[in-house]
Order: sequence, then structure tokens, then C-alpha cells
Amino acid sequence: MLNPLLKRAPLAFLIIWYLAGILCDRYIDLAVEIWWLVCVVMLVAGLLWRNSNRSIIITLLLLVSLGGLNHSFRVRRTDNHITHYLTGEERRYKIVVESVERDADHRQKIISKKVVFDETLGMSCCGKILIRLKNSKRHYFYGDSLDFQAVLRRPSSRRNPGEFDYRRYLENHHIYALAYLDEKDAQVSVPQDRFLLRRWANVIKYHIRELIRSAMLGEPAAILQALLVGLRGEISDETEQAFIDSGAIHVLAVSGLHVGYISLAIWVITGFLRLPLKPRVIVTVTILAMYVLIVDIKPSVFRAVIMASLILISKGWERQINVYNSLAAAAIIQTLIDPLQLFDMGFQLSFMAVFSIVYIYRRFDQLLPEIFKKRVYAYSWLRYIFQMFLVSLAALLGTVPITVFYFQRIPIISMISNLVVIPLVGVIGALGFAQVILGTIWSWFNIAYGEVEMVLIAALQKIVAFFSNIPGAYFSVAQISLGMLLLLYGFIFVVLNADNVRVRKVLVFGLLIFGNVLVWKAVLIKPPLTVTFLDVGQGDAALIQFPDKRTILVDAGDRTFYRDYGELVVVPFLKRAGIRKLDVLMLTHPHSDHIGGAPTVLKNIKVERIWQSGIEAGSRIYREIHYLADSLEIPVRAIYSGDMVVVAENQKLYFLHPSERFLQLQQRNFNDASLVCKLVHGDVSILFTGDAERESEEYLSYWEDFLSSTVIKVPHHGSNTSSTLPYLERIKPEFAVISVGENNKFRHPAPITLENYRQIGATVFRTDLDHAVQMCSNGKIVKVNDWK
Repeated sequence: MLNPLLKRAPLAFLIIWYLAGILCDRYIDLAVEIWWLVCVVMLVAGLLWRNSNRSIIITLLLLVSLGGLNHSFRVRRTDNHITHYLTGEERRYKIVVESVERDADHRQKIISKKVVFDETLGMSCCGKILIRLKNSKRHYFYGDSLDFQAVLRRPSSRRNPGEFDYRRYLENHHIYALAYLDEKDAQVSVPQDRFLLRRWANVIKYHIRELIRSAMLGEPAAILQALLVGLRGEISDETEQAFIDSGAIHVLAVSGLHVGYISLAIWVITGFLRLPLKPRVIVTVTILAMYVLIVDIKPSVFRAVIMASLILISKGWERQINVYNSLAAAAIIQTLIDPLQLFDMGFQLSFMAVFSIVYIYRRFDQLLPEIFKKRVYAYSWLRYIFQMFLVSLAALLGTVPITVFYFQRIPIISMISNLVVIPLVGVIGALGFAQVILGTIWSWFNIAYGEVEMVLIAALQKIVAFFSNIPGAYFSVAQISLGMLLLLYGFIFVVLNADNVRVRKVLVFGLLIFGNVLVWKAVLIKPPLTVTFLDVGQGDAALIQFPDKRTILVDAGDRTFYRDYGELVVVPFLKRAGIRKLDVLMLTHPHSDHIGGAPTVLKNIKVERIWQSGIEAGSRIYREIHYLADSLEIPVRAIYSGDMVVVAENQKLYFLHPSERFLQLQQRNFNDASLVCKLVHGDVSILFTGDAERESEEYLSYWEDFLSSTVIKVPHHGSNTSSTLPYLERIKPEFAVISVGENNKFRHPAPITLENYRQIGATVFRTDLDHAVQMCSNGKIVKVNDWK
């Protein structure tokens, strides 16, 4: 079975094993020495059995070990790695600039190529730094040196289940530390003694930017910069979101489309100059390589340039080339240089989009009835539109599992929007390159082309806005696992080849197995009760998911002038979990750090009912919640001590505080008016306490032994105004969860509070240190999930 595949596309087959080695080391994390040993063993075995049938297996295992060795070598942290120096101390550093990205608000992001600290001792370290420079007015180029004093910080990791892992993203680009500077605090020196090709490429990039800016203004200029040289930092968030919602965000990333235009332009110019075939190829490939440097070696452009170069070289030297081999060659070159590119989302989407357009489009064409094709293809304009639609559909089908994996959305409208957007972007791109080339020669061309581009880009913005505002342009889905991602690709492959009898049998057999797994899983495995205490900074938000799929959200985080945790954390978490409806939104008391995110929740998630403390407030957020509840016809109920709700036979909610009489006596302290609720699930119980303080705890003590709980949500973020020792001795929790903000101004949790929990033997979790805490229970024991 291997021989036909090896003959048709040998490189495409072999690279799968090399990439498998990279994945093995990613998830098994073996030492470099072990991979060296495996490589040596495979080489010796290959020499001993070179004429045996085993040679193919040995070759494949050698490729696996080479992939693992390359990855292990690149990610190892030596003694001089920068992560060993993230001690929180201020040091003097000298870095060499590798790449720069400018934002619209005079901020720049600079990635270092080389880091030296304590320069008098000449101590250098491995790993890159990302510098965020504010109040920046000058241009920085590859090779510039920055001398500054700062405290390096480690990038933040994901703080809630399913969130974007910024630390992992940066580490995939070999960035391990962050520095925040004002430009005036950094001394800059420019290299004088040598020529740097990438620096020259940077100069060209910024020349193009200034050329565009001299002829165009505002958002159109920012969009053209993104289309030509990948400078997306100046595009507004609203415009970028419109491109995302319309499924056209890929056009703002320089990719194969741009490489195609450049190749065509150079090919036409060299043909006009009557250069021989081979010199034309050499000139085109050389300019394409320069373009890779201009756009800072972006994976999608690098891939396209490698493929275009291989096609041109095969044409110049009269050799046949297989498109799968050229795609594999691009992948192996990029991952040999940097194996971590395999885990870059842009790399994955770029390669999968090209593979899908080649493979899936051909399958569509083969599956279509000949009668249908004759009728459609009889008209050239209809044939063009239909083929463009099939290309868009193929690209969507091939990339949608990755899109769902990373973004939890499916841009359905992209199949239609790309029929209009891509041709228009093609015209804008072609005119843009003409504007740059001719505008450099004579400024009148720059101005003339700029005026035309302003009109076309304005039209592009209106088209994108139109498609993004169509109801159902995209729909959100729950987050999927890596295993589900692979299953989706397997399903797509099987469906596309369903005309094959063997594949149809596999499809039927697979669906039967999958159906049986779902049925027996539901019968044999009972879903647990899950409680997730979200990390919402200095605030509270916890989601209760019952085994029967009912849900209660207890509080919704804070909302300030700068951030809304309902928008940043709570709603995204609910959508990733596939929750589109909350049975109850329970608001413990009307302080902003508990109810601030509730309006955003109400606007984005269907809520069946609201439970709240009987105390009323006059704050703007409190009024907004009630206005929304009234307009959405959501019933609001005040809960008091003694109320009980039966969720299921072994799941009950007991409300212990406040009583109506307590609220009549205590009308000013919102904290002491907090709803205190005990959730009982079999032998396990969880006590939700809001911000209840000492006075509330005195009243709660009358419940005596009924207060005993397995888990307590620590009241008032662990302040010294609550969690008194006699109160805790009645509860006797095994676990305590403190919802608290990192480096908060209140200095929560208080040392005395931590000491009280230590004395009663509770295991304490803190959202400022442990991030979100997720607990599951089968009604007998509590298990803390390691969701990271």
C-alpha cells in the first residue's frame, strides 16, 4: 500500500513521520540525550538492515526521532536561559531588535534577537524578550540595540478553562519575558560596521508605509499597509472584528494571494525585458525571498514563497512537481528551521487551507454530476462564480475544525463573502503594489493610485460590514478537544470519499461505534456535579453545572471603566462550555465586584430567572440589571433565610442568610446582606458566602452543625473582617476557595484569615495564584480538576 503513495508524493508521506516526532516530544518531553540515542540506534539499524524489508520502518522511525530531537533541542532551557532570571529584580539589559510592530496609539512591540544583562560581566542569555514601548515616535529596525533598565515579567498563562494561553503562544515564538518601557527610558544605538539584509528589508517596509501614508489617510491606509506588508497594528478593533465576523479576516494577513501577485508582476516585467527563462526564475525567486524578509518571515508567506519557488524552478529546469510534495517541502523547511512553527495557528491554517483547496476542491469536482457541470460551465461567468464558491467551500471545510478549536465559531457567511471580497482584495493588492513601485519613481502616481485605493477600500469596508451584520453570519459552538479535532478531520475525509465502497463501510462502521459509545456512556457514566470558581480578578463568579445540565451562575464579576469581566471572562467561558441558557443568575449582593458583569451576561446569554438578596441598591449597575430583566421578561426573586430549592432527588439548595428581619435591622452594609447558600449533593456540600462579614457569621452560627460543608467559598475575598475561627470550626471545610485579584490594593487575603484556614486543616485555593478552581463531585467525594 505504501509504494503507490511513495511514488506519487514521497515527501508528503515522509514528512508526516517527522512531524509526528515533533508532536511526540511536545507531549512526552524526552531529554535531548534520549533522542540522540534513538537516532544513533536507528542509523546503526538502518546500516545493518539496509537491504531488508525492515529498512522502510527503520527510516520512518529515524524521521520520528529526528523530529523529536529537533524539537527537544530547540525548547530545552539551558543554565543561561532567560527564565532563570525572572526574579522580580530590576536589572540593566541590552537587547538587539529582531522585529517591530506599531500600534495606532504610539505604542510599539519590539521582539529581541539577543539579550545581554550585567554587560560589564558580559552575561548573555537564551530566549527572547517582548518589549512594550509607550510614547514611541521613532522607527526601530532589525539590528538596533536598546539599553534599558527594567523588571522582566513572565507572560501570563491562561487563568480560566479554555482561555487563550498567552504564555504558551509567546513561548511558541521563543519569547519568555515581557518588559514595559517608556521610550525616553531606553538608549538606542544603530549598527554602523556591517550590512544587515533584514535591516534593509525593514527600511523598505517602512518606506512603503510612509509612501502609503503620504497619499492616503485613516483606516484605508492602515488596511492597505496590512494587505501589502502585514502591518496590522493600526487597524481599529471595530474594523478587525467586522472582518472576523464576515469570515474575511484572512485577507488582512499577507499570504499566498500576495505572493501570487508579486510573482505574476515580476514574471511579466522580466518577460517584457526579454530575459531568458532561467534568469527570469532566479530574479523572481530572489525578489520573493526579499519579500519574506520585508514581512518579517511570516509562516504563511514563507510557505507560499517556498511553494512558488519550487514551481518556478521546476518550470525553469523542466521538471515535474507534485503539489503535495511542494507543500510538504515548505512544511519541512519551516519546521527544520523552527519546529515550534508547527504549533503556530497561522502555520496550521495556512497549510490546511492550501491542502483543502487542492484536495477538497478536486473531490468536489469529481463528485459533481457531469450533466450539472456541463450546464453550469457553459457560461464562463457562471463557471467562475461557481468555482470560486467551491474554492471558498473547500477552504472553509478544511479549516473549520481548526477555527472551532481556537475560536469556537464557524463563519458560515465566508462562503458567500469571499466571492466578493477576494476578487476586490486582489484588485486592491495589485493596484497597491503598482502604487508602491510607480509612486517611488514619481509622487504623482502615488497620489493618483492612492485616491483610487481610498474608494476601493471604502467599498471593501462597506461590503465587509454588510456581511458581518447579517444575522447568522457565524455561530458560536462549544470548545472541542484535540481528539475531537482529529475525529472531525477523519469524518470529513471519509465523507468526501464516500463514493468508495470500502470507505462507505468504514463510515457506517464508525458511525455505529460512535453511536454505541454515546449511548453506553450515557447509561454507564453519570455526569458529575461541577462547580467552577472563575478567576475574575478582585471579584466573584462561580458556575454550578448540575448532572442534568441545569446551570446556576453565582455572581458575575466586576465592571470598571477599564474592563468588564462579564465580557472578558464570564460570557466567553459560558460559550466555550456550550452553555446558551442559564437556569438561574444568583446575585449575592449589589456590590459592583459581584454584579458588574451581570448586564453583559443578560445581553448575551438567555437567563430563565434571577435570584438576589432582599437588600436594594441605587447604583447604576443595579438599575441596569433590573431594566434588562424587565425588558427581557426575566422574573426577579428576593431570596431569604429558610428558603429551599430542590434541584433533584439528591441535590438541594438551602439559603441560610439573610432573613427579612436581619435586613430590616441592617440596611447599609451590603456585605452582611449577602446571600449565603449551601448546595448539597449527596454526601458533599458547598457553602457560597458572598461577602458575608462578622455580623453575618454570628447569625449564621445559629445553624450550628448544619453549617458543616465540604467546600467553602471564602467570604469577602479572604479579608480580616470575616472567616472568624469559631465560625470556621463549625463549617470544618476540606477545601476553601478564595476569589481574589492578583496584587489587589486591599492586600487580600489577610494573613490572619489564611492562618485560620490553616488551623482547621483546610486546603486553600486562591484565584490570584491558582487561577480558576474547578471541582467535580459524584456525591461522595470532591475532586479538583487539573484543567491546565
